[in-house]
Amino acid sequence: MKDELVITDCRLRIVDCGLLPKPEAYSLRSTVFFILFLALLLCSMFAEAQTFARSGKSYQVGPNPTAIAVADLNDDGFPDMVIANTGTMSDPRQERPANDEVSVLMSKGSLEYEALPPLRTDFAPYALAIANVDALKALDIVVASFMAVHHHDLALFRNMGGNVFEPHYFKVPEEKLAYNRMYNSNQEPVFTTPGLTSIVLGDFNHDSLRDAVATGWSSDLIAFFPGTADTYFGDPKTIAAPGGPRDIKAADFDGDGNLDLVATLYCSNEIGIWKGDGKGGFEPAARFETRGHLPNKMQIADMNRDGHPDIVVSHCHTDDSIVIFYGGGNFDFSVSQEISLGTKRDVLEREIRDIVVADFNHDERPDIAAACHASGQVVVLINEGGSPAPPLTFKFETYTFDGAKPRALAAADFNKDDAVDLVVVLSSENKVELLAGKIRPVREPEPKAKPSRENAKKKKE
Repeated sequence: MKDELVITDCRLRIVDCGLLPKPEAYSLRSTVFFILFLALLLCSMFAEAQTFARSGKSYQVGPNPTAIAVADLNDDGFPDMVIANTGTMSDPRQERPANDEVSVLMSKGSLEYEALPPLRTDFAPYALAIANVDALKALDIVVASFMAVHHHDLALFRNMGGNVFEPHYFKVPEEKLAYNRMYNSNQEPVFTTPGLTSIVLGDFNHDSLRDAVATGWSSDLIAFFPGTADTYFGDPKTIAAPGGPRDIKAADFDGDGNLDLVATLYCSNEIGIWKGDGKGGFEPAARFETRGHLPNKMQIADMNRDGHPDIVVSHCHTDDSIVIFYGGGNFDFSVSQEISLGTKRDVLEREIRDIVVADFNHDERPDIAAACHASGQVVVLINEGGSPAPPLTFKFETYTFDGAKPRALAAADFNKDDAVDLVVVLSSENKVELLAGKIRPVREPEPKAKPSRENAKKKKE
């Protein structure tokens, strides 16, 4: 059983009910003024209805930024930003086949940021995660590199405080690593192995140490780096993941208290799920098609608030679609809902490169934002579904960036005004820009119902 909901654009139609000015009754100037007034009124109503506003705050980062993570790195109460600057990727046999730096923007409060010296990684840093990996209080940064020519597939930057980060590097052993992707005209690999594209951190074996799990897209594998007390991450063990694993997330899908893994399989147009045994082991649990081509980014959230985690996956092919797979428990995702952001399935209109899920308007329903690279827009889907039973309904909002290309997104309250903001990575401009969320209105408490005379009399008795 599959439910499908395709949302199309809503259009405003003005019907003449006798209120519009007639040429014979008004001068041309009056008509023009009326039309301008009506246009201003409509624009004002539209702006008021939008969840976000362009803040005018943007900050330069490195070349071709492709990923972002946000967290409070210095414990001042404001989220800081870490951006992976992939650069332009070229032949891995060249001296510098891509960029090798990560930008760190530290908050000064009120949407103001200053850049620290960039952190050095292997080539083509592609994915980021922030968590407390060591025994220190401050949060650390973990980076996965796609073209790790120096075999620094994973980089850990320990946060030593005072804006000092100590680097540690980890590799996936090359022995028996297959290369399953593209070749050039000389039959040489276009990329390197394993080609890490995403990373997730968590305690997968219940030892109170942070583990790392990454997808090796070029080698069709998932790499599990167990956390250790002395070296922070141990030697990885690999899990076969045929189909081009691209993005990875962790959640307890069957309610047994152990974290499971879910990955988008970019080349086979599928989602794969692996059941965690709570000891660092994973076994295939489910595999199903995503209803689109090139499934790329993914988020986990309880979209319909039924107590089960759902999978939200985006496609960066001409489908221009986001699909919600509703969890039914025990790895059951048989019910799904497609939301189309384009108008034609054979034309690339949006090119969704990233999605983020958060409650943008404080109604306790998870909303979705999509970074649309080709159209230069961020599309926000406000969740208006009131019933747990799918399909949900969404209101569309579109934010255009004047020719710039959104590549990645993150959500947080960046200025501590109790509103959720968005930071948009613009890869074509090598910068990030902030969309300010609307401040939540203060709701008056509902007046208590006055007791009736009969109830009051009974209460006295």
